Amino acid sequence: MRKINFLRIGIYALVSVVLLQSCKDDSNLAAPPPVPDQSFVEEFDTVSAALSRGWKLINVSVPKGSGIWQQGGDITPWFQAFSSNGSNAGFIGADYLSTSAAAGIISNWLVSPVVTYKNGDKISFYTRTLIYNAAPPGAPVDSTDYANRLQLLISQNDGLNVGNGDESGDFSALIDINPNYIEYHSNPALYSPFAYPARWTRFETTISGLNAPKTGRLAFRYFVEGAGSNGLGSGVAIDKVEFKSASK
Repeated sequence: MRKINFLRIGIYALVSVVLLQSCKDDSNLAAPPPVPDQSFVEEFDTVSAALSRGWKLINVSVPKGSGIWQQGGDITPWFQAFSSNGSNAGFIGADYLSTSAAAGIISNWLVSPVVTYKNGDKISFYTRTLIYNAAPPGAPVDSTDYANRLQLLISQNDGLNVGNGDESGDFSALIDINPNYIEYHSNPALYSPFAYPARWTRFETTISGLNAPKTGRLAFRYFVEGAGSNGLGSGVAIDKVEFKSASK
């Protein structure tokens, strides 16, 4: 009898351990809480309003110039906004004065508020370049942007480490517009469809490859190497940035 009782007690103990362990593992099987809808649209109808919503302006060009992201690209707007809900210029822009060099590195950042993103979320925006008359007297009519470049980047933390010069800190690129610095020309003989667009053009990307939702920031980087008063770059503008949560 004793042996039988001891055997029963051993079985009960083993079953209890298994049940307790099962209870512990159940927490790993629970579905994570859903991410609240993070969708937003930023029109940049006024830069001050965008800054109040958490957008940040960071110029780490080398050497750093006086240019910053500003309303309409300048005191006098460069051109009409893609869309505007007010009487202001209705878009944001930065130009070659981001660096004080004749030919330095422009790295001028426009960083979003903190957002929680996940696979399937979409980011879209409109952009175009600033063009100048480039035709010498007597030559065929031509205008150019002297080659511009813009990146859309993402970080997986709440910080503002954007590096310096050609570094990108904690951010990695999702979209890179005109990385080969092809110059826009209106002259048909010089025109390339791969140059930075000279009319408002929509770009979109979808977030993927994450193993879980992340909290971080999006950023636009006006990034031109060999840029300045005697180098590449004129200016770029951004309008109607939309973050669309996959849950929406």
